[in-house]
Amino acid sequence: MRLPLKTEYACQVLAQLASRHASGEVRQVEELAAAERLSPNYLVQILTALRQAGLVISRRGKNGGYLLAREPAEISLAEIALAMEGGALIESSPGNGGESAGRVHEAWVRANEALTRSCAEIPLTDLIPPPRESDSVDWVI
Repeated sequence: MRLPLKTEYACQVLAQLASRHASGEVRQVEELAAAERLSPNYLVQILTALRQAGLVISRRGKNGGYLLAREPAEISLAEIALAMEGGALIESSPGNGGESAGRVHEAWVRANEALTRSCAEIPLTDLIPPPRESDSVDWVI
């Protein structure tokens, strides 16, 4: 199984927004794209999906940009993944009707439930990058 890149990038951009959430600072697409080394055009698609899911708020205008809709501790990895994927984290079809198809499908359903529970326990705050050295100020007297 692979995590879709779109979901991974959504986690990254939300971590960036979370890193400045306390200040109420609005972040612009270009700044977020540069910080996470993403295409601004692709990032707009991701931010649109996150806005539609109620995870981010967009502000228009000269000083517009994006910010989290809620506190970072209230947003889980599961919520992010489900917002981006629009359904189960692990997709499984009922199979082809073979003798073991039903049991295999049931196993994947249980795995999806376990993964979703586990991801629900990981808050966005766990994804926030450490402050860069250039962000800290050393006072010399």
